[in-house]
Amino acid sequence: MTIELRFFAGLRQFLPGGTNPAVGEFAEGATVADVLRTYRVPEDKPRILLVNGRHALLDQVLRDGDVLSAFPPVAGG
Repeated sequence: MTIELRFFAGLRQFLPGGTNPAVGEFAEGATVADVLRTYRVPEDKPRILLVNGRHALLDQVLRDGDVLSAFPPVAGG
C-alpha cells in the first residue's frame, strides 16, 4: 500500500532526501510505528502524529492512500 509521508522541522531529516512530501510502500496492516521504524525515527524523539489530519497513535493501522504527518512538539506564547 502507498502512504504519503509529511515530516516537519527536525523530523524532516528522516525522510529520503529530506523532502516533503515523500511516498512509501508498505505491507497491508502496517502501523504508524512500523513506518517510523522504517525511516529510523528514534523511538524517544518527541513527536505529534496525524493520519489524514487526525491525531494518531503508534499502533494505528494505516490504509492505502493515508497521509502520515509527524511534527515535533511545539511551544510558544
